[in-house]
Amino acid sequence: MNNSTSTPFHLIDDNTSVLFAFQSAHYLEIACFTLLVYDLLTTFGEEVEYFWSGPWSLSRVLFFLNRYLPFVAMIPTNVALFGTGIPAQSCTHWIRAAFELSIFAICVNQGILLLRVWYMYSHSAIARAVACFSYAACVVSSITMTGLSLPFLRSTTESLQLQRQITTIPGCSAPSPSIIWAVFVPSTIIHMILFGFTIARILKVSRDLRMDQLMQRLVRDGGLVFFVSMASATFSVVGARLTKDPVINGPATWSNSQLAISAVAVSRLMLSIHSLAGKLKIDQNWLFNPSELSRVRWWAVSGDYGRSIVVEMDTHEPVAQKV
Repeated sequence: MNNSTSTPFHLIDDNTSVLFAFQSAHYLEIACFTLLVYDLLTTFGEEVEYFWSGPWSLSRVLFFLNRYLPFVAMIPTNVALFGTGIPAQSCTHWIRAAFELSIFAICVNQGILLLRVWYMYSHSAIARAVACFSYAACVVSSITMTGLSLPFLRSTTESLQLQRQITTIPGCSAPSPSIIWAVFVPSTIIHMILFGFTIARILKVSRDLRMDQLMQRLVRDGGLVFFVSMASATFSVVGARLTKDPVINGPATWSNSQLAISAVAVSRLMLSIHSLAGKLKIDQNWLFNPSELSRVRWWAVSGDYGRSIVVEMDTHEPVAQKV
């Protein structure tokens, strides 16, 4: 396994590229943190409404982990990027902790998408088993590749001294292992698999017009999550692979862009699902089960404020008469 010597944390001779890559990594990390804070502030009311009350469930636990774990994962990353005067051994610990927490948070994020597919395929044990096996394989692959990369994520006193001679930008330096890009590949694969399950399920639902309208919304929300998650995962894979281009490699490897973007997208998806379930007055799991959803009397209408969902509230189950 060969380590590249062409990343901003290897301090290559081209000081201009080093400084630009260093700054880009800092700016992107600040942007990621800002995105998480913005999402939290703008959707906090919905979080309180849908997740702060009621019985605890796996969906609720995963939502809170996906919502707040990225902030925890950013602590060691920010220390490594913005800390000053940190000794080499401490830099090594912070950098490794940043990668470990980020991978764990990404796995939680993907677990929410798996749970979505699990509910959609309540009628098929085989589909559930395949989805779970795919998720487990990707999680194991991510953990394995992270474990293989961690020993090479090591700061040295010489690299820190040289770094501080050529730039005043704070932060730790460490080599970027040549296989670090492989850590991000499983997340890309599992997103494709789970989205494929979603599309396959949608294509099999009833051609009833009401159901089509609802499924279109679920596909739209799921497609948006897939697009942004795939885009962020691809950036991490390609950027981490380009070890000879520090301007791209630095931000892709040393920021939490994939984690932050995926966390926001999935949080929005879960809030959207609960909002729709609230309008239909049903359990949010029913949204992925057409047979259960067909019991609810609802229809879509167009008005001055766009399309809305109307739910018939005064429905009653038939009462058996004694004879």
